[in-house]
Amino acid sequence: MPRLERVRDDIIEFVLTNFVTDFDRGSLPLDKSLVELGVLDSYAVVELVSFLEERWSISIPDADITREKMGSIDKMANLVVAILRTKSE
Repeated sequence: MPRLERVRDDIIEFVLTNFVTDFDRGSLPLDKSLVELGVLDSYAVVELVSFLEERWSISIPDADITREKMGSIDKMANLVVAILRTKSE
């Protein structure tokens, strides 16, 4: 099972590669909403969810696509790891 840091790094790399932003790897906040920061819009959230599902061979339920569960890079990484843990049980 991947470590949280690996999942987080993959999310950061995807965001910085696929979306226009003034942030870089060192300045992209891990604990703030990328939507509120203007990095992602609703379409970009769909792209990011698709990436996570494909990259980690998981399915993220629509009910989990919320600010509480996916509102920051840290929250997204924790959600992916939690789904992977449940999947491996």
